[in-house]
Amino acid sequence: MKKFNRIMAVVIILIIIGGWCITVFGAGDKVGSIRDYIKLGLDLQGGVYVVLEADTDASGSDLDSLMSQTQAVIERRVNEMGLTNPIVTIEGENRIRVELPGAEDAEAAIEQIGRTAQLEFVMADGTVAVDGSHISDAGTQINQNGSGYVVTLEFDSEGASAFEAATQQIVNGGVTVDETLSAQGIQSNMLMIILDDEIISSPTVSTVISGGNAQIEGNFTQEEASQLAALIRGGALPVGLTEVQTNIVGPSLGMDSLTESIVAALIGVALVMLLMLFVYRLPGLAADIALALYCLIFIWLIAAFGTVLTLPGIAGMILSVGMAVDANVIIFARIKEEVRNGKTIRVATTQGYKRALGTIIDSQVTTLIASVALYEFGSGDVRGFALTLMIGIVISIFTATVITNVFLRILAESKRFGTKKFFGIKETSPAGAETKEA
Repeated sequence: MKKFNRIMAVVIILIIIGGWCITVFGAGDKVGSIRDYIKLGLDLQGGVYVVLEADTDASGSDLDSLMSQTQAVIERRVNEMGLTNPIVTIEGENRIRVELPGAEDAEAAIEQIGRTAQLEFVMADGTVAVDGSHISDAGTQINQNGSGYVVTLEFDSEGASAFEAATQQIVNGGVTVDETLSAQGIQSNMLMIILDDEIISSPTVSTVISGGNAQIEGNFTQEEASQLAALIRGGALPVGLTEVQTNIVGPSLGMDSLTESIVAALIGVALVMLLMLFVYRLPGLAADIALALYCLIFIWLIAAFGTVLTLPGIAGMILSVGMAVDANVIIFARIKEEVRNGKTIRVATTQGYKRALGTIIDSQVTTLIASVALYEFGSGDVRGFALTLMIGIVISIFTATVITNVFLRILAESKRFGTKKFFGIKETSPAGAETKEA
């Protein structure tokens, strides 16, 4: 067992050294530093966030369903914008919070998010033939006549049938022009394409269109066609939205926040390590080694899970560092109690570890439960804080109960270092009075 612990200790130290070298500097061209894999939130990267309020009188389950649908549509839209790590959450009962890290034009982003995108194909008598809910896909291509770009549409089976029936009715002359539309120049053989109550195109229908495909012509530029196609793919919002709050975080401000947060975290961890070393001597060194591995595992898990790192997330990480150290403090306190009860360092280490294990798990699990509750019922930054705290708690249980224990056993079994002096325990006289401090 002694040999196994020593081999494990060497492996752990090599993993820590190698892991931190790769974390900071990368490993050649194939593996970059951790900065290449960590996803940064709005407050660290810069960008735009907006809070939108639903214009509805719905309540209860109807409101919940409406807001869930709205959230899903907005998520599809922001994903079409090509931004990194957009976050869309329901805030309160009738508000949607949208965070767009990396977005530079706030007005354009908000317009793209909040447009109702109510697309309809309307005949000259005012009858809606097909609406946007029956469109399964939308794309762009160059217009065959060379006049800009067109938006290509693909209907689902129901939409394809309705579109074919509408064009059949138009071709057969079965449409009477509405007086209001006639005044706008609409003729009976036209099919209007209306987006958000605005006629964007009114092509003439000369043949029955079947097969579930159509085009929107409007002399669009490539950018205009792409934006319209993205809106259509995203779907129509089930409710109107009003902008109630907007904030723009500049890239430089976000980078300043990131730099300051990293510096603060490094200082905090360094001070904790020095304190552990000063108070607990060699066991403190074992705790510091475990803490170095803890931090390494934590940041790589954040990267592996694709978790978006925010300022509250960094706060959760620092708090979990404190909890990881707290677990070690409990172990060391139990070891000291066993020594004062007359046990040798080796026996005290084994017994103290066993006594501390239950307390550590109880304290960490209760905090984990609170973190889960924060994540489930919180929103935005609160969820980011809760998620990093949960990850940190799980890792801290592992490092405190496994990694620290490996090094403590090696120290306790050593003839040279397995003494009260190196364990930071005061020597006492037989009567129990303290006579000197190592």
